[in-house]
Amino acid sequence: MPEKKKRHDQDEFDDEIIRDEVSRIFSEHPHDYIEKMEEIGFTFFDDDCDDEEQEEARAKPINSNQQYLVSFFQGNVPLSDRTVEIFLAERRSPKPNFPLIRKYFKQANRHLLALLLHGLHQHPLSDELLADLTYFHEYGSILDVLIKQYMLACEQEERMDRFPELALDFYYATFPDGYDALQALKEKYPLGTNKRQALDFLCEIEGISDGGDDSGVRF
Repeated sequence: MPEKKKRHDQDEFDDEIIRDEVSRIFSEHPHDYIEKMEEIGFTFFDDDCDDEEQEEARAKPINSNQQYLVSFFQGNVPLSDRTVEIFLAERRSPKPNFPLIRKYFKQANRHLLALLLHGLHQHPLSDELLADLTYFHEYGSILDVLIKQYMLACEQEERMDRFPELALDFYYATFPDGYDALQALKEKYPLGTNKRQALDFLCEIEGISDGGDDSGVRF
């Protein structure tokens, strides 16, 4: 009997240590608690969790660039031109670690947003960064920022073979939020200009009508 009581007391002590450690993890690591729980020996199972979420929960950096980016997203590395270069290099990798980066989009990570905006300041016409900003908006609700960056890109795009596609990307990125980018762009470009002609054509093929005036939709 004394031996059983001793084992019982030890089990209770161990359980208390585990509870304290779990509480600490949830308190200090609210966004990556699964990873931290697995580090102390837990195995994560969630029947209601889809494959994508499970991939993100288990994703870990597998090279130095990814380790750098994770450190940046966690606020341990300052933003610089090099940060953007590393992000784009990983994005263009033959085998990018999508689950690792994707979870920071879904968290609407503020450091990731700063990276995207810094990159767009350098490369305002980057379709990659604009697409990533659009994806960020799905989780971060940054409509005003998204509009500003697309407006700037449309203004700076001089190649008329690329402008219509950019304008349509703008339209589809913001239309779910009730913003009509094609009509808003028509306000900027007078009749007879190449960009206005392209916009009128896009409105026609998209079945958009402004009721015969040129007021457009204001944000």
